Amino acid sequence: MTRLAVWTMETRNDDSSVQREPQKVGRSHIQLERQLEDWIVNDVTLIGEGLMLVGRQVSIDDGRLDLLAIDSQDRWVVIEVKPGMVGSGALGQAIYYAASLARLDADELFRKLEGGFNKVGDPKTLSPRVRELLADEGDDREIALLLVGAGIHPGLERTSEFLGRFGLPIEVVSFEVFELDGGPQLLIREVVDEPVGPPRPRGRLTVDAIRARAVDAGVGEQFDRFVEMSEQAGLPVQPQRSSVRVAPPSDRRRFLMYASPGAGASGEGLSIWVGPKRFAEWFPHIDEDEATAALGRYNEGGHFGGEELDKRLDQIERFLNAHFPPPEDD
Repeated sequence: MTRLAVWTMETRNDDSSVQREPQKVGRSHIQLERQLEDWIVNDVTLIGEGLMLVGRQVSIDDGRLDLLAIDSQDRWVVIEVKPGMVGSGALGQAIYYAASLARLDADELFRKLEGGFNKVGDPKTLSPRVRELLADEGDDREIALLLVGAGIHPGLERTSEFLGRFGLPIEVVSFEVFELDGGPQLLIREVVDEPVGPPRPRGRLTVDAIRARAVDAGVGEQFDRFVEMSEQAGLPVQPQRSSVRVAPPSDRRRFLMYASPGAGASGEGLSIWVGPKRFAEWFPHIDEDEATAALGRYNEGGHFGGEELDKRLDQIERFLNAHFPPPEDD
């Protein structure tokens, strides 16, 4: 079990070369569990990047699923938010909801979500994204679990690793709040990544299959450009169910950006997400602030078409060319 503690390290005003002794920061008495779900809805990057929330307090069987999202791998993510420590009870509840979600047919699941889109985002964006995923999945609905709370019970990580052997991806995110004396509060996050299990067999997963979708959406050339600039930068392009995501070469389970052709609030186009923070994390020569300034911000995968799409691709291409120059010809 991880026990988090925080200290401040300050220098004296009269001599910047002399450090004071570390000062421990106390835990805040804030009722974290009362606000956590609201915070996640307002900013889903608190629990992970590449997530699009599509449901809140969704009625399934005899219970209510806290949050439901779609991730960059085109999986449904059952998010269970607990009032306190995350343990076996939270895991069991999340598995129950995942099993219930798996047996719903596409039309029934859409009906359960449609009326609540406005609780988590823009219905004009969420509705076509959900319909697209439901139309593509057939009988193969992939579901991942994400447990969120304040503290992690001993043994939960071991349990999640065991279940990961059977293809059930589980990630745990824990928050604690610390408060500086007379100063601001600090929200500390601990993440237990989902275990690496054997890959599930999946059909129709080729870049060409996703390209065919892009052609149908009228953005075939722009999609090809996105793939080509990524490959020229030496970044692996991986097909998902209805998108392609670009990974760092050293860990293809992670991703730096993704593109998904289809319908959005403004019509057909290309949904793009790019993570400046991810680039800075995986490549030491890239500064996060500079990457953010160069790439801009993408909220839940911005949906672009026409001139705006071309401008975004120009932006990404300039960034990749600056930081991943192609090898010079002999």
